[in-house]
Amino acid sequence: MKKIILILFCITFFGCQQKENKKKPYVIEITTFKYKTSVIANDFWKEDKNIQSKYTSKQPGYISRESGYSKENNEVLVMVKWQTNADANASMKKFMADKSVMDYVQMIDAPTMKMNRYNVE
Repeated sequence: MKKIILILFCITFFGCQQKENKKKPYVIEITTFKYKTSVIANDFWKEDKNIQSKYTSKQPGYISRESGYSKENNEVLVMVKWQTNADANASMKKFMADKSVMDYVQMIDAPTMKMNRYNVE
């Protein structure tokens, strides 16, 4: 009986480890920027939530999105996870031309915007 329990434990334990090791690669996109000084903070964060629910989350390859703010640097950080780099590229290309996000885009101080992508294997 002890032998059967040990075998079942080993199968379960090693089976779970194999599943963890088979995670699919993905892309983390980090964008930082400041919003314009003329922008009211509450208005910006309302638009940020709209972007999350009405635009970004609807794009092919979307995994997740988070945004935050550094008072120390007066800077916004947006982190989006994508299935592939191609998905991230397609979303950004569409984003810059999509009328539904123009209010948000107009709030960004464009010269302060920086974007980097990182591959997670």
